[in-house]
Amino acid sequence: MARRPPSRPSEFVGTSPDERILAWVCDALGREVRVAATIPLTGGLSEAMFRLELTGADVAAVVLRRWPHDGDWERDSVRREATALGLLAGSGVGAPELIASDPAGESTGRPANLMTHLPGAGELDPADVARWTGDLADRLALVHDQPRDPRQQTSPKWVDLDDGDRRAWLAGLPYGEEALSLAGSVGAPVREVFGHGDYQHFNLLWSRGRLTGVVDWTMSGVADAGRDVGHCALNLAVLYGPSRAWRFLERYEAITGTRVDRGWLISELLEFSPAWPEFIPRQVGGRTPVDGAGMRGRVEELISRVLRSAG
Repeated sequence: MARRPPSRPSEFVGTSPDERILAWVCDALGREVRVAATIPLTGGLSEAMFRLELTGADVAAVVLRRWPHDGDWERDSVRREATALGLLAGSGVGAPELIASDPAGESTGRPANLMTHLPGAGELDPADVARWTGDLADRLALVHDQPRDPRQQTSPKWVDLDDGDRRAWLAGLPYGEEALSLAGSVGAPVREVFGHGDYQHFNLLWSRGRLTGVVDWTMSGVADAGRDVGHCALNLAVLYGPSRAWRFLERYEAITGTRVDRGWLISELLEFSPAWPEFIPRQVGGRTPVDGAGMRGRVEELISRVLRSAG
């Protein structure tokens, strides 16, 4: 486990790829290809994303993900994503296809991945909430059904709170010690799967009500199924409320015919921290209302519900 990396510096977001990077892109795609336009993509917190519009290529655009720093975490993130995209090619999951990878930044100056551009956009205010929530669960079940591979690492788990801060948060709740005990009981995966590592609505693309893509595989690797389910449920509770998170959990369990381990679920839910009301609005970007003040209460209600189901 490690501390979550800081959000990318704001000045890096607006830094368009320079000639060196664009040359690497063209080399990967073919010498006749040219980059006609560079468009920053919003929503990410730890790296810069660009859609590169092309001329002279078989495709209209590709996506460049580039990190602001060159460290072990950044290099590992690039490698994890590159491995996942290679393994998922042709799977039907809807992941981008990897075009080129530069984990050490030898060609681009910073760790970077180049991948295909997927159709669709984020959908945070769906017209059909039940279908939208069910599709989230169905697609995660498909991800978890993919074969594991020896090249996959264990999916990393970022920790926002230390034990002291977490205990202080739960101290006033009647179930605080129970939650800590259940989360502390997790060990080896109960149901080991191909994990996304950061599965939630911000990393899904939609078009005309259909889920078209799953992006951001930088945290991917082998994990217990409860890691992804719990992380997605936490994000749903934070933005929408515990009822939508619970419907997601029920649908996932129904489609997979499994019961998600409650210890792993609680372990993920306890990763909520005071930082969430700060960064969630940046990810939302005005696409749906955000009730920052009510986030903690919604998470606490979901924790309580999961604990009641653990008996």
